[in-house]
Amino acid sequence: MRTRGQIESGSGQLRWVILLLSAAVILPTVCLLWFMGQAVQNVELAARQRLVVVYEEKLSGSAAGANESVGEQFASLDALVAGKGPAEVSGGLFRGGLNQVIVYDEAGERIYPQVSGDVNAPVEGSEEFAEGWRLEFEENEPGEALAFYGRKAQSADVLVRFVALIGKARCAARLGRRREAIDICREAALASEAGRCDAGVLMVIARARLLMFEWLAAEGGEGQAEVEERLRAGSKLVEIILNENEAGAVLPLDERVFLARRYVKSVGGGSDGEASAGIAENEQTLENLLDYGEVVLSVIERFPRAVALRDWPEEQFRQIQVGPERIRHGLRRELGGKTVLFLSGGDFDETLGDSYQRNFLKTGVRYRILDNLGRVVAGAEQARGRPFLKAPMGGNLTGWTAELYFEGADVFEKAAKRQIALYLWAGVLVMVLMLAAGGFATRAVGRQIRLNRLKNDFIATVSHELKTPLASMRVLVDTLLEGNYKDEQQAREYLELTARENERLSRLIDNFLTFSRMERNKQAFEIVRTGPGEIAEAAAEAVGTKFGNSKCELRVDIAEGLPEVGADRDAMVTVLVNLLDNACKYSYEDKRVELRVFVEGGSVCFSVRDNGIGMSQRAARKIFERFYQVDRSLSRRTEGCGLGLSIARFIVEAHKGSISVETAVGRGSTFTVRLPGAE
Repeated sequence: MRTRGQIESGSGQLRWVILLLSAAVILPTVCLLWFMGQAVQNVELAARQRLVVVYEEKLSGSAAGANESVGEQFASLDALVAGKGPAEVSGGLFRGGLNQVIVYDEAGERIYPQVSGDVNAPVEGSEEFAEGWRLEFEENEPGEALAFYGRKAQSADVLVRFVALIGKARCAARLGRRREAIDICREAALASEAGRCDAGVLMVIARARLLMFEWLAAEGGEGQAEVEERLRAGSKLVEIILNENEAGAVLPLDERVFLARRYVKSVGGGSDGEASAGIAENEQTLENLLDYGEVVLSVIERFPRAVALRDWPEEQFRQIQVGPERIRHGLRRELGGKTVLFLSGGDFDETLGDSYQRNFLKTGVRYRILDNLGRVVAGAEQARGRPFLKAPMGGNLTGWTAELYFEGADVFEKAAKRQIALYLWAGVLVMVLMLAAGGFATRAVGRQIRLNRLKNDFIATVSHELKTPLASMRVLVDTLLEGNYKDEQQAREYLELTARENERLSRLIDNFLTFSRMERNKQAFEIVRTGPGEIAEAAAEAVGTKFGNSKCELRVDIAEGLPEVGADRDAMVTVLVNLLDNACKYSYEDKRVELRVFVEGGSVCFSVRDNGIGMSQRAARKIFERFYQVDRSLSRRTEGCGLGLSIARFIVEAHKGSISVETAVGRGSTFTVRLPGAE
């Protein structure tokens, strides 16, 4: 039993090589992408951890700074309240400018600030003034009421006298005698008793100053005297609203708020000019009084006694709703038996935010402070995304939270995107390099496989090409030796056939030897000045016999006046012989070959044209490669081993020339050799 070994074809080998190289590229690429993903996550986590540690320290320092700022406001408060009596507490807090504080004594009664119900209020509605009130408002008899108030103005009681003067001035104004009313009101408004009276009398004097100021503002005189008079009246009114008198008496808080509101309203409705400009200087101070005064009065109404604060955690700021859209924060403290409710002011947000602003200025980070109910107290009102860090503020701000946000996009996300981009570009570069290396390797291996295939084909072709003439010669020689021929003529024909086969065999061997020398760079050429016509004629003579036997018509056209070329005559003859031999082989019927020698573009050109079968453009691009044959089958009609044209190109390029082909299937081929003229 015989078995036949199978040798895998070149295409099968190339396919497996490509698969292996693809695996060698794809698997490392997948691993690289996985490692890149893990590296990006690790980088993001590491960056986040580093930033969190840094900002945790800053956040902790900011919270400590905020608590310290709040604590500084309590230092003076402790000294003014602990161990002091009600009068000392009220006077000390007022003079210290601690307006947003409510103090309850040991019994839980409020002692600061005072309101009108806590002092001797004016007696306008008392029985002593009942008749005047009836005449003025119920019966609308301002004249009779004026007479009544005039009699009461003679009273020795300061409070009664001042109330009567105000009523008298009011009636004079209703009678259209405004200047008289201003003069009457001035007597109470500028009374010397203002510096030594109690809070009740001070309230009446303040009302007198208010009326005088409003009437002067309503007159609207623009003379110098009128302007100065309004300025003095406004200044006196503001003075009594904001200050205590020599006896330490202070207007009740609700009265101060009422007067401040009326003052601001009068200034806002007054005429433009120097008077209004001068009076308006006090507006900001009174606006501040209205802001905190209304808040404090609202809180007093909500917490009239200390017992109402029993559920309030001590030493902790909590939110207080003081109006439909007004929110403040308060802190309850116990000082020497007294209960103190400290209220946040309009600058409370800035006080809390100062420490954070210093620590996070120009860092790309925005902060927010949220109170115990989650309301934004300071910092960014609107924040994009989720906070990357939040922490409790502790201390007096227990239950409050500070949050940190990155301005714009998340820094971690940006850093991760930058790192991802870096890794992606690096990965793409590595993959491109791997693909390029794989491509080069595939190309090199493929080229080697093709070369091996060509060499295998070459061996088969050589064996076939050598075996054919040898077999022919052996048959002819054996025939002659055995005497199997008719006559001398037949014997001569056999000998001529043997000579041609021997010539064919010699030509094949010469090509093999030339190729071997080319491969080993041992081929040497003797370059001399030679006439192109001599080379062409020698080549035509060399193929003359073969062309005659093959019934191939050869036409030689050599131009006149050709310049000499530097060439190895025998080598160039070999080139033309190969071209002419191919032209004859591949012209099957009505063979016509033309050899032309001419000058074109400064080069000497040898052109071999045939009317043969031609070839495709794909074949034309490979025709000068070693071992390449258009028809590789052993049963092909033409002989040869695919070395003739590669040898021709080698020789031409060694002469610093070029060889090219113009061809088309079924239209023949034209090979052109260009050599530079001899120097």
